[in-house]
Amino acid sequence: MFGHPRGLYVLFMTEMWERMSFYGMKALLILYMVNYLLWKQEDASHVMALYAGLVYVTPILGGILADKVFGARWAVVIGAVLIAIGHFLLAFEPLPFFYSGLGFLIAGVGFLKPNISTQVGSLYTADDHRRDAAFTIFYMGINLGAFIGPLICETLRVKYGFHYGFGAAGVGMTLGLIIYIAGMGSVERRTKEIAALGTRKAEESSETRVNHVSPEVVRDRIAVLVVICLFAIVFWMAFEQAANVMNLWADKHTNLYVFQANPPEMPVFEGDMVAADEASPDALEPDGFKLGPAYTQAINPMFIILLAPVFAWMWMWLDRKGKQPSTPVKMTIAMFGMALAYCVILLCARTENISTSASLDELPSAIKIDAKNRLFTVDEKGKQELYGATRLTWDPNNHVLRMRGVLTDLDYLRLLGETSPPAWREAVENLEKSIKERKSGIGGGAEGWSVECPIPEGVQLQPVAPLPDKLHWNADARSLAAGDDMAEVTKLQLLAAGADPAFRKAVDSVFRASSLAKVSIAWLIFFYLTCTMAELCLSPVGLSLVTKMAPPKYVGLFMGLWFLTTGGAANYLAHFIGGYWGKMTPTQYFLIFGAVALVTGLVMVTVVKALKRRMHGIQ
Repeated sequence: MFGHPRGLYVLFMTEMWERMSFYGMKALLILYMVNYLLWKQEDASHVMALYAGLVYVTPILGGILADKVFGARWAVVIGAVLIAIGHFLLAFEPLPFFYSGLGFLIAGVGFLKPNISTQVGSLYTADDHRRDAAFTIFYMGINLGAFIGPLICETLRVKYGFHYGFGAAGVGMTLGLIIYIAGMGSVERRTKEIAALGTRKAEESSETRVNHVSPEVVRDRIAVLVVICLFAIVFWMAFEQAANVMNLWADKHTNLYVFQANPPEMPVFEGDMVAADEASPDALEPDGFKLGPAYTQAINPMFIILLAPVFAWMWMWLDRKGKQPSTPVKMTIAMFGMALAYCVILLCARTENISTSASLDELPSAIKIDAKNRLFTVDEKGKQELYGATRLTWDPNNHVLRMRGVLTDLDYLRLLGETSPPAWREAVENLEKSIKERKSGIGGGAEGWSVECPIPEGVQLQPVAPLPDKLHWNADARSLAAGDDMAEVTKLQLLAAGADPAFRKAVDSVFRASSLAKVSIAWLIFFYLTCTMAELCLSPVGLSLVTKMAPPKYVGLFMGLWFLTTGGAANYLAHFIGGYWGKMTPTQYFLIFGAVALVTGLVMVTVVKALKRRMHGIQ
């Protein structure tokens, strides 16, 4: 940690705060789209796929622009400004801010990410023994930021709301920018000193020596790099489920009441509209200390920080004994480690898959069953939507509603909302429309306004949640009054309040009982521990291999290929496939990733010797 140029600590702190903002926002993103915007998980996953994929493509363009136009230092400044703007845009609710915020983040990471890493190397001569230690310190800054980001942003999300969490990410990037600008001079001075020492000439002479390697040899090594990149896509595709599906698993299927060995039963709201208006917003939360789900996104970087020194020591110890495995062997171990991680979560899913049931004479007309007796509804586009991850069924012979595993809160509300009378659905939609018109100044201006929503004759409402402050119940007029925007979840709760009474009773019973199936957070900790050990066998050694195997003139190109495949392609595929979560049972979903990782590992075993032979002496 000591004895390095001052510029290293400037870059360490800058990258730490940038990664804090990146991973803090990323921990909230899928939860925001699913729980706050109430998007279908498939749609939210596709947005995640595009965002995560582009974040790893734009650094290629950012590196080119830095080389030809801005220079590395000003590219970092531009990137940091764009990232901060992106996070602050996410702190505002309207969707245009959300989309533009993601766009700024994509562009900002493209400028910052490739150009801050290159500056670390520019602080040292090629033969400086401190160079490797410097990159290790820098790498720890990345993981420290990845650790504290979810903790800070999720704490603010739990206490104040999603937009405060996104705003905190913007503050983090701003801090990093201030540190970088304040210390940019020291980085620049050190870089000029190294250039004056003739580093470039030394590297050119080294390159000349390396270029004497025969074209046979070069082609073989390039082929090995391409094959390893393809294998690595499978690894990261499975690993990156963490920010999407595993985040939702923590939120919906895990007992986050960490001081209670058994999960508490989730209550359902019982009361009339007057009681709902006066009740506490926490009326539907069991007593006890509960972790926010995004906290689990800090588990992996925590284990990286703890275990990276252990693995580094282990490789050196094996090397002294002449037993250090080659890079292809380490990557094969990593693939089997990922398969083991999914075995862990597969066992967890089987533990969650317990059966609960309730009597129900008949289904409301809006609810259908397919050939397997699974409940579904049809949306306005004619698309079928299954519930309970295909596990909610109704037995028409025995008149039983049955759920295997946890019936999530959103499935609970959507099911009830589908059975509300058409007249009530129309009234709620008219209320939403009136709010938007008044908010935009139509029909009386946007200041001091309120709109009324009379309850249609014959509609009986049973609230599913306390009314928020923005809505008020007028018992005499049988109407709701709204004086500000209505959140999507509030609209869904209002629709659910008009549910068919008999159906509501059965679904309430299943929702309460199935909440007891939530699994211990220990499963997630063990899953991330196994993933981290697998990651440490692949990620650092993969980067190292690229620098050794690529032709000297094309190291940058192949480093770009490594990030494009293991980052861009793997992230896009991970989240695109994540859109199928809920269209199959959790057991089936996790089994697919475990099986693919296992099969890929077995294939790697068969080609390890061929890969080592074509590396021509590089270890």
